[in-house]
Amino acid sequence: MKTWGIIGLLSLFFTGIQAQDVIKLENPGFESEPLSGVVPEGWMNMGSDYETPPDIQPGFFGVNLKAAEGNTYLGLVVRQHNTWEGVGQKLDGWLRKDSTYTFSLYLNRSNTYVSPMRGGGEPVSFVSPTILKIWGYNTRTGKDELLAESLPPGHSNWVKYEFTFTPRNGDYNEIDLMAYYAPGFEQRNGNLLIDNCSDIIMVKQ
Repeated sequence: MKTWGIIGLLSLFFTGIQAQDVIKLENPGFESEPLSGVVPEGWMNMGSDYETPPDIQPGFFGVNLKAAEGNTYLGLVVRQHNTWEGVGQKLDGWLRKDSTYTFSLYLNRSNTYVSPMRGGGEPVSFVSPTILKIWGYNTRTGKDELLAESLPPGHSNWVKYEFTFTPRNGDYNEIDLMAYYAPGFEQRNGNLLIDNCSDIIMVKQ
């Protein structure tokens, strides 16, 4: 009885340790009803308070591409007046300082993304090259760190992007996915589509 009790406790202990090695995201495929200016369930809006939130695509602003997985995906834009869109999610676990993680998602860029700017006026095109920046954020200390960034997708088909990153400045319990200007295309309107995020997996402690 005692022997089995000890084994059971050890099994639970090691299972708990292993669980920390894999951090699962809520709604990693951004599944929801397609809507303009609405953040998918499980995610927070990380864009400007003075601009509309991201979009759950397809079906808006001329974006009609099929999802990489499921039915919907996330549409982000960057704008000519130095604002950009992004989403974040508090993690069920921590990205630990000096530990190494792998993470992947699918990126795309729509050749058509036409929308009015804030305040109205004629619709403008959002097709300039745009990159993804992945940030870690500590909700207790308010500190953040750029963990990885992509090359600008120059394609209008879904491509899997794989990242390996190691936090160097602290521990983080939130991940933020932010669109940003590609180098040389600052303050130009662009779009970035994201789908099918993977688990975040610790590969080196």
